[in-house]
Amino acid sequence: MNHGKPVPPPPVTYRMMQAVMCPILKMLGLCCRSAFHLCNERMDRELTRGESIRLHIHLMMCGLCRRLPGQFEAMRTLARAACEHEHEPDPAYGYESLSEEARTRIAKHLENQAPKT
Repeated sequence: MNHGKPVPPPPVTYRMMQAVMCPILKMLGLCCRSAFHLCNERMDRELTRGESIRLHIHLMMCGLCRRLPGQFEAMRTLARAACEHEHEPDPAYGYESLSEEARTRIAKHLENQAPKT
């Protein structure tokens, strides 16, 4: 906590390094956005050798992005579990517990939302 104290700006050397390196990293596909997209692509297909190397290099340099592959894998696991888990709806929360007025209102709303063909 800084208790109201202003945060000092980063040192000039850091700002100079950022100004020089960020465009280069972006051009080489080593920026955080590229790493995010590569992690996402890796879920659907095997990365090419160059993509894999770029992702590996970025993850070595960037502490913030190091958790991305694990987070993507956790999302995949959760999505698979949700799709595979078949359960009976709880009657206390199901459609049957809605009043006739609520059912009619929902049906009208859904009709209005349906794309016109």
